[in-house]
Amino acid sequence: MRTFEVMPGNKAHWHLLSLLRDVDHVRRMTLADWDLTLRLARQARLLGTIAHRVAANSVLWRLVPPEVQGHLCSALVYADHRARMVRLELGALASVIPSSVPVVLLKGAAYVAEAQPFAAGRLPGDVDIMVPRDRLDEVEHALLDAGWKFESVDDYDQQYYRQWSHELPPMRYPGHALEVDLHHTITPVTSRTRADTGLLFRDVRAVTASRYLVLSPADQIVHAVIHLFQDSELDVRLRDLVDIDALLRAYMQADADWCQLATRAQCHGASGLLAYALKYCGLWLGTPVREVVAPPMGLACRGMDWLMSATMLPHDPDTVPGLKRRMGGWAAQVRYHRLRMPPGLLIRHLSTKMGRQLAHAVRFRAASKVRDTGAGQRQPGG
Repeated sequence: MRTFEVMPGNKAHWHLLSLLRDVDHVRRMTLADWDLTLRLARQARLLGTIAHRVAANSVLWRLVPPEVQGHLCSALVYADHRARMVRLELGALASVIPSSVPVVLLKGAAYVAEAQPFAAGRLPGDVDIMVPRDRLDEVEHALLDAGWKFESVDDYDQQYYRQWSHELPPMRYPGHALEVDLHHTITPVTSRTRADTGLLFRDVRAVTASRYLVLSPADQIVHAVIHLFQDSELDVRLRDLVDIDALLRAYMQADADWCQLATRAQCHGASGLLAYALKYCGLWLGTPVREVVAPPMGLACRGMDWLMSATMLPHDPDTVPGLKRRMGGWAAQVRYHRLRMPPGLLIRHLSTKMGRQLAHAVRFRAASKVRDTGAGQRQPGG
């Protein structure tokens, strides 16, 4: 087995990644190994994925301790429930959004709608859809008129999403389990990496027996790469890397597929991000990858190695995160904001956020003092 070159020396992480690389690793796991691996997998939202892979092999399933089988069965039931929630939400949206609007499903919603094998056991977090920018207002009003509501009603957040983001604030229908993220592209309008939205819509594919569309295979991979390496803070994002691994294994079969992937990454300004994705998929998950983009090198590459090992993998929920993880989390946040906004806008945004947090803390403290004073003045009954 290839050495995990950018991993910290953590046995539990080794077991988790080994299971994700090759489910046959079950044969080498003791009950004690399973104990922490289950908790790490649950924290990384990967327990259902592992459960599905193990359950698909009856020989391996019989090697799993009964105590562990119960956890894996529960993970499968919950993952199936979440997938049903996605399908129900898509049905509700289809009945409301005007039929003339092309609606592209993104990420987990696309995997569920196309019944991709790698969607089994996966835990969808929300429903991401994308519509053309010139139809965004029409779709927004259709959803609001039908009862969907914005999760955030803060004026600044609304302004931030509408002016600088690639999506509207999250929406939810009262009583529904999942949020809906309504996109008009896949990268923030202020970010360093800017996708070619026209190209995305040009090559969409229809979902069988559905009104919905999905991105081309290469664009799905590039989107997953951008989402992980630019549009997240990397913290406990191993699941996103597992998604990229699954997409590569599913779609990258021939030389032409790899050439197309490299071309699309270049069109979307994501060649460097793709290089990182291919590197860590190969190192951590054993993904069969080809060097179709220039590999990352130099100081930036070493810095990313440290950042990935410090933040990407789940941490033991029974321990306090160490200095490396805390420093990695801070560095990942700095990187995340730096990639999303130019310096002037970033300073303005962070200043506004800090001012609002300070004002909230002051109000909370004042309210607490009022409550404490009132409690002290009340006399006990006789």
